[in-house]
Amino acid sequence: MAVARREVHGRVRRGEVARLLPVAAVAAALAWTFVLLTIPDHADVSRAAATTIVVAAPSPAAMARLGPATQFGSRRLKLPQAQVTIASRAGVLRVPHSFFGLSTEYWALPLYGRHISLFERVLTLVQARGAGPLVLRIGGDSADHTFWDPKLRRAPPWVFKLTPAWLRQTSTIVHRVRARLILDLNLVTGSPSMAAKWARAAETGLPHRSIVGFEVGNEPDIYSRPFWRAITSREMLHSRVLPSDISANSYTQAFQSYAHVLAQVAPSLPLAGPALADPGVNSSWISHLLGSAHPGLGMVSAHRYPYSACVGPSSASFPTIARLLSENASKGMAQTVSASVRLAHRAGLPFRMTELNSVTCGGRAGVSDSFATALWAPDALFELLRAGVDAVNLHIRANPINAPFTLSGYGLRARPLLYGLILFARTLGPDPQLIHVQLRAKRSRHLKVWAVRVRGDALHVLLINKSDHPSRVDLQLPAKGPATVQRLLAPAISSRSGVTLDGQQLGRDGSWQGRSARQTITPDVHGYQLTIPPFSAALVRARLRPGALALNSGLGHG
Repeated sequence: MAVARREVHGRVRRGEVARLLPVAAVAAALAWTFVLLTIPDHADVSRAAATTIVVAAPSPAAMARLGPATQFGSRRLKLPQAQVTIASRAGVLRVPHSFFGLSTEYWALPLYGRHISLFERVLTLVQARGAGPLVLRIGGDSADHTFWDPKLRRAPPWVFKLTPAWLRQTSTIVHRVRARLILDLNLVTGSPSMAAKWARAAETGLPHRSIVGFEVGNEPDIYSRPFWRAITSREMLHSRVLPSDISANSYTQAFQSYAHVLAQVAPSLPLAGPALADPGVNSSWISHLLGSAHPGLGMVSAHRYPYSACVGPSSASFPTIARLLSENASKGMAQTVSASVRLAHRAGLPFRMTELNSVTCGGRAGVSDSFATALWAPDALFELLRAGVDAVNLHIRANPINAPFTLSGYGLRARPLLYGLILFARTLGPDPQLIHVQLRAKRSRHLKVWAVRVRGDALHVLLINKSDHPSRVDLQLPAKGPATVQRLLAPAISSRSGVTLDGQQLGRDGSWQGRSARQTITPDVHGYQLTIPPFSAALVRARLRPGALALNSGLGHG
C-alpha cells in the first residue's frame, strides 16, 4: 500500500524566511487549542466512521537513524505542534492495587493450561512491575451453561460440565501463575442451591484463598428467553424452568437468594453484581440493587465493549479502524460507566469492569486484530482509571479475532493488542500514581498523553498519536537529566503483524527477538523534544527533580 506523504513545492529565500517567522509564530499560536486536563481530559476528535486509513510508520531502524535535528527540531525553525506540561506540584491519583486482570470462559481455561509455560509468560508480560496478583475472572457467556454435578452421566449438548478433572486442571494453572479468581455463577439455567454446591467444591478443590469473589450472573440486562429456548431446545436439567424475564427487581431478588445460600458455604467471600452488559443505559439496575438488601455484595460489576461485530455496517456500533481510534472508543466508553462508578463509590464499594475488549461477538477481522487495538488499549485503560474504575478484566478466549494472543503447538502468536497491553504495563510500575497533565495542541492532532509517577522518583509519560500526521512535542517536565524513549510501531495502522515495541518483537517462545531500539533524549531550555510518528506511541521515562510531585494529594475522579 502507498505511504501517505506530503511534498512542498517551491522555495523561499532566506530573507523572506526571517520576515515571515514572527508572523507565522503568532498565527500558529492563535490557531492552537488550549486544553486543561484533569488527569488528563483530552479533546474529542471526530473521524469519518467508514474510513480505513493506511499510513506506514517509520521502522525502528529508521527511527534510530534520525539525527537530533530531524527528530527533535534542534534548529527550532518551527513551533512544536504540541506542548505537554507537568507542574512540580501536579495532582495525582493512585492506581488501585491489581488494577489490570483478565477474564475468560470456563471452557477456555483448560486450553490455556495445555500451554502453561507460554500462558504464564504472557501473564508476566501484561502485569506491571510491583503490581499485586493478577485477578482472573472465569465465566462470561459460559457461566449460564455450567453445572457442577459429579453424578451427572448425560448432559444436553449446551451444558458445560464442571468436573473434578476441571478443578484439578484449574488448580494447576492458578498455582503456576499465582492468580486470584472471580468465579461467575449460573443465574439463567442454574439455581441458588446448585451455586452453593459449586462454591463449596471450588473452595475445596482450588488453592487456598485463591478465590476472591463470586459474580452472580452474566449480563442479565440483555437476557432473552427466546434465545435461551433455542439454545436449550427445551431440554433443561433438574426440572429447571427458564425465567420469563429478568428485570432489575427480579435480579435483586435472585441476588438475595444466592447471597443467602452462599453465606452458608463461603461466608468470607464477597459477591459481585449485577454484571451488566450496558451500564450506561441500565445503571438503574445498580441503583435498585444498592437500594435494596444486598448481603455479601463486595463489588459492583459491569462490562463494556465500545463496538459489536453482531451488528451491520449501518449501525453506529459497527467496528471500523477509524471508530476504534476515536475518542468514543476510549474516553466515550469511560463516560458511559461514570454514573455507575459514582453509585458504587457512594455505597462504599469498588467498581470492577469484569469484561472489557474493543469489539464484542468475537471481534471483526481487520479491526479487532489490527494495530489500532494496540493504540486503543492503553488509552482506554487510562481513561477508565481516570473515570474511577477500580479494576478491569480484559476478556480473552482461545481463538477469536479479538484475542490479544493465541497459544498452540506452534507457540505464541502475539497480536497487536498484546503489545498495547504490555505498553500499558510498562507505563505503570511500583506504587503508580496517575499525574495531572496539561496538553496544548490542536484537536486535529489526536494526541493523547498520560503520565505516571512510580516508586524511585521515576516519571513515565506515554504519548499516543492516533492521527495520520507526525506530532512534534515539547515535554516540559519536573525532571532532570537524560530520558529514554521506547516506541510502539507497526508498518501501518491496519497491520496485523510486524508490530515492534522498543524495536523488538515477541517470538514463538514468548521471548523478545531483535535488538533494543531505545533512544535517549536530553532536555534543553524548551524541555524534552521528540517527534511521534503517525499512528504510533512513545513511552518516555525520566528522573524527577528532588522534591517534585512529593507531597501531592489525590484529585479524585473526573
